[in-house]
Amino acid sequence: MTKLRWLAVGVITAAFTFACGGSPKPVSQMSSSEAAIRGASEAGAQSVPQAKLHLTMAQEQHDKGVALVEDDENEEAAAMFQRAQADAELAIALSRAARAAAEAQSVQSEIQAVKENAQ
Repeated sequence: MTKLRWLAVGVITAAFTFACGGSPKPVSQMSSSEAAIRGASEAGAQSVPQAKLHLTMAQEQHDKGVALVEDDENEEAAAMFQRAQADAELAIALSRAARAAAEAQSVQSEIQAVKENAQ
């Protein structure tokens, strides 16, 4: 009977360990997504419609990740922070692409003006 009792205690302990122990808090992913969101804002994502959409999505995903951490759903939170970081990085790329396209258009206009003046 004693062996059976110890086995039951072991099974219950293991169940609690898996249920409560879970994975560690995704602190580095949280920080990375925060930094990417801040970078997207600084890159001017608010002024580019597609970039603004992805920045908004990134902020929402980051907020969901924080809520998941508070509920001790650390694996799901880590995935949410990774999504947030990816969307924020996409917002940065879209902002930079829009800025580059605008600069290219400006240079193109200047070249056209020089050509017209030269003729």
